[in-house]
Amino acid sequence: MLILTRQPGQIITIQPREDLLPGTPVARLFADGPIEILVTRVQGKQVCLGIQAHPDLLVNRGERKMQGS
Repeated sequence: MLILTRQPGQIITIQPREDLLPGTPVARLFADGPIEILVTRVQGKQVCLGIQAHPDLLVNRGERKMQGS
């Protein structure tokens, strides 16, 4: 499980790994179950999240903020 701390407006992206073949069935990415996001801590304007996903999915913390934030 990957643990991330985010502030309001910060982004997390979940996407297939670059080396994953385009024809890979989506069912393979969810064979072990769904993507799970767990709120582990909230402190002021920060939230700490745990993210569990198939190893062929990349979880990235974006350094840019959402528009309007």
